[in-house]
Amino acid sequence: MAIAATWAINNTSVTTTVAQLYTVPSTGYKRDLVVTAGTAAVYVGLSTDGTVATSVASFKITAGGSLILTQCQVPAGAVLSALTGAGTSTLSVGYGSLVSYV
Repeated sequence: MAIAATWAINNTSVTTTVAQLYTVPSTGYKRDLVVTAGTAAVYVGLSTDGTVATSVASFKITAGGSLILTQCQVPAGAVLSALTGAGTSTLSVGYGSLVSYV
């Protein structure tokens, strides 16, 4: 799999406390949203208020993994929130310019 992304935030620290980390622009065309976890699993969620990132109301990205949301799945103005199940990890969020599977 190949991913080329322009990072909006890169290696932002994520802990066990919910943090609102990124807000999707409300105007302008963007490519696929790419969310990448660091050395520990991260739970992420998109909502209008940024409160959905809990271990039961979010999507888990395993350590070193990426979540790719196509543009139709990324509502304008949505807030990305995240937390870890334990410890600290990092999170990178950006827009993909190339997403391909080989």
